[in-house]
Amino acid sequence: MKIQSIRIKNFRTLKDITIPFDSVTTFIGPNGAGKSTVLRALDWYFNGKPSSLTERDCSFGANGENIEVQVTFCDLTEKDREALGKYTPEGVTTFTAWKRQSPDGTEVLSANAKGFPEFNVIKAAAGVTAKKELYAELRRIRSDLGLPSATTGTAVEQAMTAWESSNTEHLVDAPEALQTNFFGFNSGGKMSGLFDFVLITADLRASEESTDGKSSIIGRILERSIDRTAADEEIAKIVEESRTKQQKVYEEKFKTQLETMTAQLNEVLTSYSPGRAVSVVPADVELKAPRTTFEVAVRDGITETSVERQGHGFQRTLLISALQLLAQSGAASAAGVICLAIEEPELFQHPIQAQTFAKVLRSLAEDESKRIQVTYATHSPFFLEARHFDQVRRLTRSSDETPVVTVHFTTIIDVKNKLNGVMSADVVDRQLDNVVTNQLAVALFANRAFVVEGTTESSVFYGIGDKASLGALEAAGISIVPVGGKTSIPLAHAILTLIGIPAYALFDADSDFEARAKANGKSQDKIDEERKGHVAANRKILKYFGRNEEDFPSAIVADEVAIFDDQLEAFLATNWAEWISACNDVEAAAGISLSKNQLAYRMATLKTQGVVPEMLTKILAKAEGK
Repeated sequence: MKIQSIRIKNFRTLKDITIPFDSVTTFIGPNGAGKSTVLRALDWYFNGKPSSLTERDCSFGANGENIEVQVTFCDLTEKDREALGKYTPEGVTTFTAWKRQSPDGTEVLSANAKGFPEFNVIKAAAGVTAKKELYAELRRIRSDLGLPSATTGTAVEQAMTAWESSNTEHLVDAPEALQTNFFGFNSGGKMSGLFDFVLITADLRASEESTDGKSSIIGRILERSIDRTAADEEIAKIVEESRTKQQKVYEEKFKTQLETMTAQLNEVLTSYSPGRAVSVVPADVELKAPRTTFEVAVRDGITETSVERQGHGFQRTLLISALQLLAQSGAASAAGVICLAIEEPELFQHPIQAQTFAKVLRSLAEDESKRIQVTYATHSPFFLEARHFDQVRRLTRSSDETPVVTVHFTTIIDVKNKLNGVMSADVVDRQLDNVVTNQLAVALFANRAFVVEGTTESSVFYGIGDKASLGALEAAGISIVPVGGKTSIPLAHAILTLIGIPAYALFDADSDFEARAKANGKSQDKIDEERKGHVAANRKILKYFGRNEEDFPSAIVADEVAIFDDQLEAFLATNWAEWISACNDVEAAAGISLSKNQLAYRMATLKTQGVVPEMLTKILAKAEGK
């Protein structure tokens, strides 16, 4: 059983949002967009105690509305089906349950809190015959629903459950009379042992999670890794022996004294209340066997200290190590799934440690035998593998008076469909690991992207931005993405735009390639072959951007794409001679050739005197969304 999708309503910044989940689900986006809120909503759903939410948890003061989290599970095992019973009849591949807090603070977790309105009268009908008749009538008048034939009351119930499971988008709040409480995840009911949600928040201290408690990470590891039964039984025997011995000591030491005192007391008592007497004896000794507990200490050389005395970095490393062990030990000893949810997994981590942790998490999630699902909210490219862009959920927040959070995501199929007729599915697959992995990790965090062929373009345009203010483009959240050649521009542009990042593109038409080829001594056969390559690439990019297809298009600055009729360097040599001089000065100062060097080109552009050519300023303005 794994999370397939969630829907969150009226919880903090999230008014109403639906998010699909994957084996690894990565939440990115600007601060305040709601990344952590998604994880905390799930934590409330799985682990929240009654009345743990207040009216401040409602979206923008909507405390007259329900707070609701809906989770749909997939990959149901036979054990899941056995535990969930009637909620997962044959043919049903998913299971959905809702947790809701009403304005009066009442909470309910239910697998039938929602329903299809036209089923209500059937569900409420008294008697099997009435149910079957009403169901048959609904099948007759609503043939569009595709309901199967059902000749028994059980079959009717199963058919309705199956339909609702596959059509949750058509469900509404069910009448209270039809709702039943679904015994929850932390109450030891139906979901116990099937799904375990573990949240590591950014402000969580390792000292809190390293105590041997029922809900702490260390406690969960011990519960799965250590069998306390034998030790606890031995301790219980020792405690019982001690109790018996203590009781015997009391009897031996106090028996005579108590008998004398009791006789004296009764002699006086009977004079006031004849026929009655009291006895004074040692009280039964009550000793309770303590639960075996463990504690974590940190050994640094010959010194041993408590966890809370360590630095933030070490504490976070300890949490990560414990989390990894929890996943591994949990998978080894339980049939259910563990979902590891981490807020800012890069926090306090050395970059290499962060990279290692990201790889470990992914390897755990991708190993089906581990039964582990991973989700995190991050600002670090180390935890975002661009080739898995389809597992990224990018959240943005509008600037309205009442902000609206939107989730952006795409799939490989979506990308291939967008590139249909421009790039074959096989080429997309081949380019994904190269172009996407190497270039897009940082760009996916950007507010806007500027897709260019190579590092020459990125360096020059970053340099032009620096002339206005150092790091101006980075500060505005604009990422210039060199993709290694114009044939890769459509793929990068498609991924970025489909995931909700406004992207602008620039490419060279290479109209003067033949003169350069001849100057380099290329044969005519090679030149003809190169011509075919340029023509094919130019036409495909023009087709992708919906422009007239030409062999060698003219220079233009359009709304989505800009084109140099030849190359950027040729344009600069003709239109910005000062740039060539600045490059020569940088090379002379370095004493070596710095051709195509990113830093040299950026420095040269910054130092270049004269007015920046109008075409370059127009291109940059388009890339900035102006």
